Amino acid sequence: MFRLWNEATPFGIAVLAGILVTGFALPVAAEDGPELSIGSVALNVAEFERSEKFYADVLGFIRVGTYPPAGQGEPIEVFLQRPGSSGGASLILAHVNDDPLPEGKSRYGRIIVNTPEAKVIEKRAQAAGAKTREIKIPGDNPPVIIFFNDPDGYEIELYQAPK
Repeated sequence: MFRLWNEATPFGIAVLAGILVTGFALPVAAEDGPELSIGSVALNVAEFERSEKFYADVLGFIRVGTYPPAGQGEPIEVFLQRPGSSGGASLILAHVNDDPLPEGKSRYGRIIVNTPEAKVIEKRAQAAGAKTREIKIPGDNPPVIIFFNDPDGYEIELYQAPK
C-alpha cells in the first residue's frame, strides 16, 4: 500500500487529497522491472530532464503527457506513468518557479513504494547515483526497508513486506 508522510504543509495536504481523488495504491507491474504500487503524486523539481531520466532509470516510468499539452507553451508539468498502468499510478513532475523551500526544509514529503523486489530497485537507484541506506528491523522475518533520495532531494522509501 502506498503511504505518504509529510509535515502538515499545504503541499502535503494537496498531495494527499490528490491521491485520494485519483485512486489509492494502484498496483503496477511492468515487464521490464520490479512490481510496485504508487499513487499519483506531484513533486516540484528543479530540472525536468534530470528528474525524468532519474525516474525512468530507477522506477521504469515513461512520459505520457505534459501541461500545457505539447505545442501549447513550455510545460510546467510532466506526467509520468509505468508502462501498462492504463490511467493510474502517475507521477507528476512540476516546475512552477524557482522559489526556495521554507526555512529549515530540504524537501517536501516522502514517497513510499511497495515492491516485492526492493533490492532490484536499490541497485537501479545506486546505478543512477543515489546513495541508499537500509533499515535493519530485528526479527525472524523482517520487512526490507531501503531509503534513497532523488536528484531534487525527495526521499524515497522502498518497502518490501515480510515473506
